[in-house]
Amino acid sequence: MIAIEYGTKECQFCYVLRPNRSLSWRQNLWFLAGLCAVTLIGIAPLVAMGFWPVLPFAGLELLLVGAGLYRVMCRCHECEVICVAADSIRIERGRRGPRQRWVIGRAWAQVVLRACPHRWYPSRLLIHAHGHAVEVGRFLVEEERKKLAQDLTHCLRGQVFEP
Repeated sequence: MIAIEYGTKECQFCYVLRPNRSLSWRQNLWFLAGLCAVTLIGIAPLVAMGFWPVLPFAGLELLLVGAGLYRVMCRCHECEVICVAADSIRIERGRRGPRQRWVIGRAWAQVVLRACPHRWYPSRLLIHAHGHAVEVGRFLVEEERKKLAQDLTHCLRGQVFEP
């Protein structure tokens, strides 16, 4: 998902990129609790009949599902902010705050949408300057990535565009 702010205090254009997520933290916790309840209710008769070794395996399964769900939710809450000022481009990436930060000179910056040679892989959106490249919008769908590349290219050229 791309949100655009025009003419903020520090920059002319500010792009806020976030991945699409279907559930919030609380909804994921409810999902995991429901999955745990269904699993434990399902194996309760087996444990009552004496098949107690099933219990540690079910616990391990729920632990792995919970760890995977936590990892996915952490990645879904990452955010990228691209601020285009008069003389520079600032790219920040992080979850609760900026963990990584790059500042690129606007005069030398170039937006490149590099297609992958294999059809099933997504393209890569890169901002090049002085031999360094920063990839942005890794989590965007292909149409959003193309639109962002077009908007950034117009923005760097100083052209006014309609959202």
